[in-house]
Amino acid sequence: MNTLKSIEERIDQLHAGGIVDLHFDLPMDLYEKRERKNVLETEFLPELDAGNIGAVGVAIYIEDRYMPEMNLRVALDQISRLYTEAEQSGRFAICKSYEEILDARKTRKIAMLITMEGVEPLGTDLNLLRVFYELGARAIGLTHARRNAAGDGGIFASTGSSRDGLTPFGRDVVQQCEALGVIVDLAHISPAGFEEILAITSKPPIVSHTNARKYYDIERNISDEQIKMIGERRGVIGVNSVLVSPNKEESTLDRYIDHIERIANLIGIDGVGIGFDFFEFIYRQWPESAQKALAAKFTTPHFIPELSNHSHARNLTRRLIERGFSGEQIEKILRGNWMRIFEEVL
Repeated sequence: MNTLKSIEERIDQLHAGGIVDLHFDLPMDLYEKRERKNVLETEFLPELDAGNIGAVGVAIYIEDRYMPEMNLRVALDQISRLYTEAEQSGRFAICKSYEEILDARKTRKIAMLITMEGVEPLGTDLNLLRVFYELGARAIGLTHARRNAAGDGGIFASTGSSRDGLTPFGRDVVQQCEALGVIVDLAHISPAGFEEILAITSKPPIVSHTNARKYYDIERNISDEQIKMIGERRGVIGVNSVLVSPNKEESTLDRYIDHIERIANLIGIDGVGIGFDFFEFIYRQWPESAQKALAAKFTTPHFIPELSNHSHARNLTRRLIERGFSGEQIEKILRGNWMRIFEEVL
């Protein structure tokens, strides 16, 4: 009993500064529920509070059904919902700088960092990047799994991604992000695009949500060589909770930590963070036909029972303690490494 209490007390201490999760598909859900009020407060705040989430990357993503005509409109509507819902709640702050994130935490607000998962909303107009920057976008990944005007995404198979790198427009977007102080996110990009982004940037790169190909060998995830490339540039890799294994029976909390260990063993504890990519709350809302379409196009997601929403974050910390990670290491994984990136780039 005393041991259990001491572990829970350690978790309380480790969570006191708030966890940073750099990938959450919140905006698309708020957009679909735009006729309702206080969705953020009623549906998400309890889980975020239970998990001691201090900052979260909220990703603008455009579903296939809105493309191409409504790319820009849906993206702007998603951002509008974020601002409206944050204002209605009073417990959230959309942050545009490292200092604003610190200020939000001092007042017990959850910091939201607007990110983009695919630059479809820009079309081929680089001027729109400045618009999204002014609205608060601070981390941008060029692609999801599909091809767009910037380049190709990595596919959900061990080989077969496009061997082309970025398009001229994609290179312009990356260079403009560096000039503005927007974090360049290499999540989902094809292996060729991955290498090209690193070749034309100088600031620490990130992969907001991914997994080690050692345990899930698809080109959407990253190889040992790619992990080392991020480490050489002092970047950070967020570990995804959905793609820890192609097999349901191996989709466990321990396998999630195996991914953390793999990255840490290759590039050190300073290179690993959290990018949960919790998706079950959206997936369960879909009709069976949409779930089957996802499986046919990409893969069947396997959700970890003990780590399927933000309220389960304590389960992760508890298991990290049990697996022998030190308090200093856990704090870096949960927030310190992402905060270093925010301080250096934003």
